[in-house]
Amino acid sequence: MKKFYLNFFTFVLGIVFVFGGIPLVSAQESSSSEFTLEEITVTAEKRVENLQKVSISVAVVKGEDITNQGATSITDILRDIPNVSTSSTGTGGGFQINIRGLGNDMPTGVGDSSVSTNFDGAYEGRTEAGLFGYFDVDQVEVLRGPQGTLYGRNSTGGVINITSKKPRTDKVEGYVALEAGDYNKLKAEAAINVPLSDTFAGRLAFVSTKTDAYTHDSAGYRGSQDGIATRLQLRYMPNDDVFFNLLYSFTQRNGGLWSDVSKTNWDAGKYDLNENTYPYDTTRKDKNIDSKVSLTAQFPLGIGVVTVIPTYEKMYGDSTSYGKDFGGNVAFSQEKRPYDNVSEIFDLRYGNNSDSKVIWAFGLYWTKTDDPKTPSDTRSPDRWNNSKAVNGQITYPFTDTFRGIAGFRYDVDKKGFDNAPANWLSPSNSFSYSYVDWKAGVEKDLAEDMMGYFTMATGHKVGGFSDMDGAPFDMESNISGELGMKSRLLDKRLQVNADVFYFQYKGYQVVDQWSEVDTDGTGRNGWDNYAVFENANKAESLGAEIETTALLGDATALDFNFAYLKNSYIEDFYMHTVQTGPLVNMKGETMPHSPEFSVKAGIDHTFSFSDGSTLRPKLSYRWTAKQYLGTLPVAANLGPAYSMVDFTMTYTSTKSWSLNLYANNALNKHYYSSSVIRGDAVIYFPSNPRTMGVTMNIKF
Repeated sequence: MKKFYLNFFTFVLGIVFVFGGIPLVSAQESSSSEFTLEEITVTAEKRVENLQKVSISVAVVKGEDITNQGATSITDILRDIPNVSTSSTGTGGGFQINIRGLGNDMPTGVGDSSVSTNFDGAYEGRTEAGLFGYFDVDQVEVLRGPQGTLYGRNSTGGVINITSKKPRTDKVEGYVALEAGDYNKLKAEAAINVPLSDTFAGRLAFVSTKTDAYTHDSAGYRGSQDGIATRLQLRYMPNDDVFFNLLYSFTQRNGGLWSDVSKTNWDAGKYDLNENTYPYDTTRKDKNIDSKVSLTAQFPLGIGVVTVIPTYEKMYGDSTSYGKDFGGNVAFSQEKRPYDNVSEIFDLRYGNNSDSKVIWAFGLYWTKTDDPKTPSDTRSPDRWNNSKAVNGQITYPFTDTFRGIAGFRYDVDKKGFDNAPANWLSPSNSFSYSYVDWKAGVEKDLAEDMMGYFTMATGHKVGGFSDMDGAPFDMESNISGELGMKSRLLDKRLQVNADVFYFQYKGYQVVDQWSEVDTDGTGRNGWDNYAVFENANKAESLGAEIETTALLGDATALDFNFAYLKNSYIEDFYMHTVQTGPLVNMKGETMPHSPEFSVKAGIDHTFSFSDGSTLRPKLSYRWTAKQYLGTLPVAANLGPAYSMVDFTMTYTSTKSWSLNLYANNALNKHYYSSSVIRGDAVIYFPSNPRTMGVTMNIKF
């Protein structure tokens, strides 16, 4: 029955794609109103274009919505987007983003994510950088499906593009936003834009945040985390075709938010009791700093436009921590462990002029990352990786309403390690991967505000090596087909975007963990523990997404989103489903982070008063079906279905200030975003409980 509905949905999309369009033109012209949907532009294909004209499944979150919902991290920002989820494992060191079930279940530093995150056009490889970095944002774009030709490696699941607000030369402007909320949350954010001449402007933005953890230990202690971030941009625009934008950002995060809750405590209703033990874990003090310099230059040259983006980013810091063994004794003491990670990126593009009927772009890409071990670390090596690529894509108009798409990318990636521990397979090693990604498709304008498309594309995620002994695992790749439609109807008062897709994976990366009885006295508590990083055989994904927005009357907006997802292994592949048990065939099992159904809806209404002020309440609801939240498809990792209600209310005065109240997870539903199996114990990582707060925003 489920396949019938999906096939029927695909059939309807195909009929509309081939025959649709003409009858809907008159319907769109039959009504008129000033209350219409906003035109949204995106840079999904590395050029500015209308969201409704991009043949990619794209969702957008505007910067003002991020502020109004009290969002701090990427998990807050992406929560209402179909077939997108986030998972946290640890002390606030970052979030894994999953698009259509693809993310990363490998330990940090072992595997790469299947989702490429980019900030102002530059790749962001470490998720920690985003914890306090989402401020003064113009918008966040989410591209679903493999984007290998334009974004390269590690975009088999999709891409997240974050765009900050840019300096402008026409006026002095800015804002100050102050927020207070549950769990001692305090946040101050501000930005100012200053024109320095008719062609030169600067923008300075700042944010400071502090919050307590949502869980506490057995002694009642809650961890806390605070951070500051600043961003300075200088922009030179001698004319409409040329600009140079220099960006410097600095982020510092201190402390940790422990969040691991045992299944035993969870089942007993102790949702906020974590596994840490006073006083040892309370002595842990982390300081993480991220500084970045990036230049974006754009200027015309010959028949096209050149864009150059060199970026230098350094992440460094230190930590102090103590740990205990199974007997409750102090097992290690690590003080002031410094770390230092440096990334260098160079991105060169050459694309068409704005008046060209043929859309084309070619580029060169180079990146290098060095991640040396800390001086006191005896269990890890120095790590490094680099990548080189050449790519191109063209959209050719065969007629005024029909276009063809073709793209390619050739990548050469290298990873390796040096100065490895004695128990590794070798003191140093390197691994090389080369591959070609491609994209082909067609676009058809079915009416003035309706487009259909069909695309096929590939993506690759590079391999790596185990953090236990340096043993390598191979690349992961996928090929996808997507049929979609984007439309605005009823005089732009109804938007319906829909797609169906099919992926086939090869070499899906997993980690298999198990234990065997210690026979030589070298194990831990009588057990030898193993973890092997390897590649599954073939897997497949089948799904659909519908996103709708309707304007009702002259002040009400209704959103409704639906997603279907079926990810499973389709060939023989064996893993340990029980820590001390035998290997079990995974064929036919569901892959992690793949809820079969999810529904998200929202409604807001704007009340207008005689003095020009407005009051806008918004109610949001989302429901997600059960899903495996850990690598293994076993009952212990199966997270139950859950529902969530969020509420915001914003009063906007005529005096350039607004007051916003928010209640996220207003009904205080308890659910968790990921789980791990540690020996015979299961650990859950809870998602946010109910959080309420108020934000005061003053613009000038």
